[in-house]
Amino acid sequence: MDAAELERLMALLRVPSISASPDHADDMQRAAGMVADEVRRAGGSAEVVVTSGHPLVVGEVPPSDGMPDAPAVAIYGHYDVQPPGDPALWTSPPFAPEVRDGNLYARGASDDKGNLFMLLVAVQRMRAAGRLPVRVRVLVDGEEESGGHSAVDWVRGEADPPRAAIIFDSPMIGPGRPAVCTGLRGLAYFRVRVRGGKADLHSGMHGGAALNATHALVQVLESVLPRDGRVPHPLLQGVAPPSPMEEAAWETLPAGDGVLAAAGGRPADPRAAAEYHLRTTMLPSLDVHGLRAGDSSLVATVIPAVAEATLSCRVPPGSDATALAAALEGMLRDACPPGADIEVEGLGVAGSSRLDPADPVIAAAMRGIADATGLPVTPVGIGGSIPVVAEMAARGTSVVLTGFALPDDGYHAPDEHLRVEHLALGVQAAEGILAALANLP
Repeated sequence: MDAAELERLMALLRVPSISASPDHADDMQRAAGMVADEVRRAGGSAEVVVTSGHPLVVGEVPPSDGMPDAPAVAIYGHYDVQPPGDPALWTSPPFAPEVRDGNLYARGASDDKGNLFMLLVAVQRMRAAGRLPVRVRVLVDGEEESGGHSAVDWVRGEADPPRAAIIFDSPMIGPGRPAVCTGLRGLAYFRVRVRGGKADLHSGMHGGAALNATHALVQVLESVLPRDGRVPHPLLQGVAPPSPMEEAAWETLPAGDGVLAAAGGRPADPRAAAEYHLRTTMLPSLDVHGLRAGDSSLVATVIPAVAEATLSCRVPPGSDATALAAALEGMLRDACPPGADIEVEGLGVAGSSRLDPADPVIAAAMRGIADATGLPVTPVGIGGSIPVVAEMAARGTSVVLTGFALPDDGYHAPDEHLRVEHLALGVQAAEGILAALANLP
C-alpha cells in the first residue's frame, strides 16, 4: 500500500469499533461511515444500513467498462473488532496503530480491518486503472465479533445471490504460503448460570451442608468437557472423516507442537500436537471461555449462591449445528445436581461449511492468487467460524475464503499485528482473484 492508503487504514484502526460493548455505539457508526467512504472512493455507491444491531455497510462498484451484465462478485469483511483486554499486556495502545520492525500493531490490524482494506484498495486501484472486470457487491459486517446476525439476514434476503464471494478473514499457512479455505467449523455458544441458594453463606457455619453453586457449576461443566481430545459421544454425531486431499495437505503444514508454541499455547494432552490439524478443522471442540463465582481477589470464606460460565462448541463440517447445540444444552441441564437451579442461555448458533477447491470459482481464485503473487496456494480447512459463509454457500454462492495474516499475528490477543509487506501482497492477490473471476460461466 502507498503512504496515503496506509494512513487511511491507520485512521480506521484508531476507531475502537468494539461491537461487544454498548459504550462504543458511536465508534461503530463512525467506523461504518469510514468503510462506506472507501467504497465511494472506488467509484461505487454505499450506504450505512441501520439494523437491529450494529450497522451494515452495503454498496456496489460497477465494472470499469460499465457493462451491466458483468459477473457479480461480493466482497465481505467486518469492521468490528474484539475487545482489547488488559491494556498493560500491549506494547503500544491497541487503538494507536504503530509500525515496529516491519509489523503494523493495533487491534483489528489482522482481524479484520487490515485484511478488509486490502480488498477495498484492490477494487479502488483496478477501477481507477480501468481494469475492474466485475460488478463488486460490498457487504461489511459490524457484528461478526459479537455473534450478531445482521449480515446473515441480509444474505438470506438477497433476491439474486452473486455467483462468487471473496472474504479475506483466514490466515496464511506461513510466510510465503497463502491458503484458500476448504472448510469452516460452525459454533454453538452458551451462557450457563447455576443457583444454589438465595444468598451467599458463611462456610464456617454452613460449609459441608449448604449447596455450593460453584461446585454445582463445576459438575455441570465436567459433563461436557473433552477427554483425550474427544468431546462426549452425543457431540460427535455427523463427524465426517477427512478426505485424502485434506490429509495430504496436513503433511505440508507446520507441525502442531510448533504452531501451539508460536501462539503461546501448550498441548491439551499427549496426542494433541500430533492430531493438531485433525482436531482444529474436522472434529468438534468444546471450550469454557469465562467463569464467575464469588470474588477470587478477596480472602472471603463464603459459599457462593450463584456461579456462571460461558462456553462454546465448534461444529465440524458435516455436523448439524442446530442438532449439536440442542444436544449440548440437554447435557448441561441433565448434569445439574439436585437442589440447584440452572439457566442455559443460547448466545448463537452458526453452521459449518465445506468449500470444494474443485469448484470453478475457487479453482480460478487459486490460479489468480498464484499468478498475481508468484506463490503457490494450499487448499486447507480452518477451525474458526464465519456465520455468513454457510449462508452464502446455502444460497449457491461459491466462497473464496483466504487472507494474509500469519497464524502468530495475535488476532484476538494483545499486540495483534500484521506484516506491513503483507498489505501489498494481499492487494496483489485480491487483484488477481478479481481478474480471474471475470470469465465465470
